[in-house]
Order: sequence, then C-alpha cells, then structure tokens
Amino acid sequence: MSGRLTIIMYHYVHEPAGQGFVKLVGRTYDEFQGQLDYLERHFAIITPEQFTDAVNGSSTLPANACMLTFDDGYRIHYSVVFKALRERGLCGFFFPPARPVAEPNVLDVHKIHFTLTSPVGPSEVARQLCGWLEANAATFSLQPVASYKAAYAKASRFDPAEIVFVKRVLQKGLPDVARAAAVDWLFRKLSGHDEAALSNAFYLRAHEITEMVDNGMYVGSHSYSHRWLDTLTGDEQDRELDLSLAFLESVGAPTGNWIMCYPYGGQNPALLDRLRRRGCVAGLTTEVAVADVGRHDPLLLPRLDTNDLPLRADG
Repeated sequence: MSGRLTIIMYHYVHEPAGQGFVKLVGRTYDEFQGQLDYLERHFAIITPEQFTDAVNGSSTLPANACMLTFDDGYRIHYSVVFKALRERGLCGFFFPPARPVAEPNVLDVHKIHFTLTSPVGPSEVARQLCGWLEANAATFSLQPVASYKAAYAKASRFDPAEIVFVKRVLQKGLPDVARAAAVDWLFRKLSGHDEAALSNAFYLRAHEITEMVDNGMYVGSHSYSHRWLDTLTGDEQDRELDLSLAFLESVGAPTGNWIMCYPYGGQNPALLDRLRRRGCVAGLTTEVAVADVGRHDPLLLPRLDTNDLPLRADG
C-alpha cells in the first residue's frame, strides 16, 4: 500500500476517424485507447471513493495508484471518454466549468483556442492582437506592446513564445474590460464560428453530466467561468465557487467532500481558505509531479500531463 498517486491530466480527446474539432490539440482516439491499455497494464486506476478515503486518511492507496482527470467539460468527454471508460469498467474524474453548460457562451480560454487554430495561423493572430493593443491603448490605459511581449512572449512546456504571448495577454495580461473586448474582437474577426452554435456543440450538456454521475464518474468543480482564480478579488472568488457548487448540485454531483480543479492551475492562500470553509477535500494543480497524498497538501496535488506517459501498452 502507498500514498503515491499518479494523477493524469487530459483535456481534448478526438473522435475516431478525424471527426469533430480536428484542429484542436489533444489525444487522438487511438492514442487515448493505447494509453488506457498502458495504464491498465502498469497501474491501478482508482475510484472516487478510493481517492477521498485516502485523502481523508481512512484508507491507503493500492500500489501504483493512478487517477484519470479530464478538464474543461468538452462534449467529447461524454461521447468518447465516458463510453471508453465505461466499456473498460474504469472511473474518471471530470471537471467542467459551469458557465458554458448554463449559458450559450464560449469560454474565453476556448475563444482564444479557436482563434489561434483559425486559418490565418498564430502569427497573424499575434499581429492582429498587437494592432488591437496599439489602437486601444488610450481607451483602456494599456502599456506599450513591447511591455506585454517582454512579460509574456516566453515559450512554455508545450507552446512556442508567440502562442504563449497571445494566450497570456488574453487570459490575464489586460484589465478585465480590455481583455474581454480583445478576446471577443479577435474571435468574431478570425475564428469563423457562431458563438451560441459552437457552445452547444462543444460543451457537455447538463443531462449528459447527470448520466455520467449516475454511472460512477466523478464530477467536480472547475470554477464557474474558468478564470485565473488567483487574480480575482475575494468576492469574485466567492462567486466563482458558489455558482460552481450550485451547478454541481443541480446535476447531481457531490458537494460534500468535493474536489477542486484549478483553471490554469491558478490558486492562492485566500482561495485555499475559501475552499476549506466550503468542505473541499482536495485540489488539483498543473504542477508536474507524481502526487503523494501523505506528503502533499491535499489542496495542492500535482499532476502529470497525458504527454508524459506512453501511448501503447508496451510503451
């Protein structure tokens, strides 16, 4: 028995035969199935009950324990992932932001994704963003473009500097009103999508989430609107958490001993205090490591990305 837990983070998983939103970065259907083969061979994939019992100290984890987590509430999580897990008798942990399920909206994070994957390409998106920043500098009291490039044009683990620049400026680099205006302008101009139609096709529906819960999947909080929670005021953090918990209750997901998954991994001590007061037992970050439920703060558990693990059983 052990406290070590390999928590794997997934986002988009593609449908078979190239259907769906093929330009989005994610696991192909065959890669996902191959990785499940690998995980079943080498790990013990745990249930929600095993996880919460281990975090609460009432039991220990099996050797080579593994936990499958799926962020962002894509509809593909119902049509592909849920089906694949159920066929194998496995449990997954799903973390949908509540807003796009409750409203016909596309989250800013995904407006940015669809803009970056538009036919014009990331270089043109970056150029258009710089033009918008210059044109609107006086209106929104913005910094010079060079300041934003110095702060955010830095390659990440999976993205080149140009894409990170666009993402970070539009996710958290601007005042809220300016950020929302820039995201909407670029999305409308470049993505080619109708927002309401995209929202309906792209995100989980409430009845699908309820069916997943009824069939043994865990559904936890990923906030209400998928913002960097560590950049928000206390009142804004309260709103994000309370609306998310109300949503979870409405779809039949647990709101006692519940799990938080931080959008972008963003958190701070004030947020952790708010989570504890609301009965949250665990929080999932984007820190890259194998978790140890006996050593790590349960509200700051690290995860591995799907890209960190083999895609075949013999990998």
